[in-house]
Amino acid sequence: MIDTIANRRVRFAALILALALCLAFFGLAQWQTAFVNNDFNKAEAAAESVYLGGIPVGIVVKSEGLTVVDYVEVITQKDAVCPARDAGIQRGDTLLAINGKPLKEGRDISDLVSSSPDKVNIDIARGGDRLVAEVTPAKDIVSGEYKLGILVKNDIAGVGTVTFVKEDGRVCTLGHCISDPGADNAYKYQNGNFYKCKILGSVKGKENEAGMLKGVFDRNSESIGIADLNNDFGVYGVSTGSQLTASRPRIFTGSRNEVQPGKAYIYTTIEGFTPKKYEIEIVKAEAQDSPSTKGMVIRVTDKELLGITGGIVQGMSGSPIVQNGKLVGAVTHVFLNDAAYGYGIYAEWLLQQ
Repeated sequence: MIDTIANRRVRFAALILALALCLAFFGLAQWQTAFVNNDFNKAEAAAESVYLGGIPVGIVVKSEGLTVVDYVEVITQKDAVCPARDAGIQRGDTLLAINGKPLKEGRDISDLVSSSPDKVNIDIARGGDRLVAEVTPAKDIVSGEYKLGILVKNDIAGVGTVTFVKEDGRVCTLGHCISDPGADNAYKYQNGNFYKCKILGSVKGKENEAGMLKGVFDRNSESIGIADLNNDFGVYGVSTGSQLTASRPRIFTGSRNEVQPGKAYIYTTIEGFTPKKYEIEIVKAEAQDSPSTKGMVIRVTDKELLGITGGIVQGMSGSPIVQNGKLVGAVTHVFLNDAAYGYGIYAEWLLQQ
């Protein structure tokens, strides 16, 4: 009788333990399912429908003042001099004003200097500092004009590719900033315009030298968008008409976690105005927890594109990358030692700008 009761107690305890384990497993499974579904729902909620890019665009962004590009000797009756250099003005300085009057165009310098040939005070931005230089202009013996001895510019212009346009008209291009060659000064060039651009053809890259798309645009024509941001993730702005969205399909964006090594496509224009789809391979997809460039390594596998351009060339920056029917990124850079390879940035980071 005692053995029977003991055995029953053991069996009852085992049954209770089994039920507890089953409930625990069921609860864990339910929690895991809820967790996965929650992540999926978050990814779906983050997805956004945009107009697919691939359209070439002319980009002009301007600086607040005039950037000093180089020095020029002024030939006077006595000698060749450079007043700006002698006064400590450096290449890359931004000239903001002369005698308190703002500088917007190169001709402003001539107008203001000619009216004060003896001495002028120039407000300068150098990095994060504001300076004032006192300069005595020199009289050019040929033209008779007073000059500072500098070459200046107030903008950067180039050709790129639109990545996407949002429903509200917000435009994303390039996937990287634009700045003066060899300089980290994109912060100077924040406002400008987008223009309709035609691609005439391309030049294949050479060893350690990137190829390029040959594009033309008229900066005196009516703009098709207003640029208002130039940062590490591209040049952004607002479309002012329908030229960047007309006949362009809508597409959902994909998160960085959806990107996988394997087949994908880029949309880009290598002739005329209309984008075409070309096959690529996503070779590597980096795990990134915060906005960063160069999230993907891509390889052009499309025979037509390889035959015409050799792979990725300048002007393709911003070309959208599509995988599994979603916009997941944009082309940013080419490998100089092999134009078939390049980098891409995740669309998720582009959407946050």
